[in-house]
Amino acid sequence: MYEDKAKLVEEVLVSIEVPGFDVDLISSGVVRSFRISSDGSRVAVFVDFLSSDPACPFCKFINHTLWNSIISRIKEELSKVGFKEVLVLDVRSKKYL
Repeated sequence: MYEDKAKLVEEVLVSIEVPGFDVDLISSGVVRSFRISSDGSRVAVFVDFLSSDPACPFCKFINHTLWNSIISRIKEELSKVGFKEVLVLDVRSKKYL
């Protein structure tokens, strides 16, 4: 079950593009990782909100409005595929976004 859910999460995140760029959230490095609860009902997505890391060249160009859009899309799309709770956290500060 976990592997199926993990594949589903990855497919959803790959389907979401960074607004204004022709690249998805995983390929761009915006999404660093995710974790699924043991019962498969919740998912936490870790994004690099404050990155200046060269591995994530898009992070430093994404303004606050675009971040809100990205966070909303992550929550919306993962809820659509059956997750009861979707948390988005900044990988550096561990704060909920």
